[in-house]
Amino acid sequence: MWRLHRYYLRELLVNASITFLVLFAIVVISLVARGVQRAQGGELYDAAVITLFWSLDAFPHLLPISFLLATVLTFTRANQDREITALRSAGISPRVPMMAAVLIGILLSIFGSLTLHYVLPEIHFRKYRVIVEVVRNVIMNTGLGATDDRVSIPGTDIALTYGRREDSGRDEDFVLRDCWLYLPDDRGKEIGSLSPLVHVDKVWIPRTKEGDTSLRVVLEGTTDPLTGVGFERHEHYFPLRAISEGTRRDERDDDMVSSQLLAEVLRGQHEQPMGARYTLNRRTCFAILPLLLGPLGYCLALAARNRGRALALVLSLLPLLVFYVGDVLGGKMLRVTDEPLSGWLPAVLLVVLGTPFCWWELRK
Repeated sequence: MWRLHRYYLRELLVNASITFLVLFAIVVISLVARGVQRAQGGELYDAAVITLFWSLDAFPHLLPISFLLATVLTFTRANQDREITALRSAGISPRVPMMAAVLIGILLSIFGSLTLHYVLPEIHFRKYRVIVEVVRNVIMNTGLGATDDRVSIPGTDIALTYGRREDSGRDEDFVLRDCWLYLPDDRGKEIGSLSPLVHVDKVWIPRTKEGDTSLRVVLEGTTDPLTGVGFERHEHYFPLRAISEGTRRDERDDDMVSSQLLAEVLRGQHEQPMGARYTLNRRTCFAILPLLLGPLGYCLALAARNRGRALALVLSLLPLLVFYVGDVLGGKMLRVTDEPLSGWLPAVLLVVLGTPFCWWELRK
């Protein structure tokens, strides 16, 4: 009997792996444009990491879908080759080959549970902060990455216009020439200027790096237009936190691992405890989805019989439709009833609608 299980286990694992890789590659390709857009001010490596993180966020959906498709394809092929008929003729129950799908479904559910509760929340959090978000936000908020001739320091009254932007020969620096710098009275007095508007031959702004706490601005060739007096080189520092966090994204339930989320609920520190409990239930519901889809996929393959794999694949959309409709309805029920157990509604619908169907097919 173990040889029979090993035969179907091997085929199922191969089909599920290939299906998952194909679906994951499609998701990655579809998110490349978003990754490049969010990586403005960063490098190609940053765009690749962002794209990967956004793609991994689809893992809870890709894993059960690929397993369901692999199960349907594997046992539809076995049914067409009369393997299931031969097993029944030998007195072996059709439940025996189904155990391969159940075993893999259990393993995927365990793996998916660990991933959904502890790994994906961190990925969901990191996908918004991949580039060292401080660096990207500084570039975007100050206008250093824009095409116009204006640079501003958020949180201050300082503004700068420049005649041209010069290639410093080092990718990490911004060098601006022929600049007019507006400084409030206190800033102007620091460099000895009587006028709040000064001319600067060269402004050098080193790119911020991870670990930096301030933005450094170097002024060279500063001249007061009222007196014509020139000044020596000056360096100014501005706190990065005030500049970069103007568009900061606060932490949400999707960004927290389940243990942290549950701890906040039990301690009474969470602002919406029912919503947090719903999130925990929904994660667990998605985690056990492969276990539920394994027997359903097997029975759908039996129901297709000699009608071909195309029909079997179409039939496999039915449990997915039931599950995702239940997921949408569960979210609406939470808003109406404030009941966190509504996160289990998709699994309940699959069990209620799928159990009679599986019982009927296995009894034939």
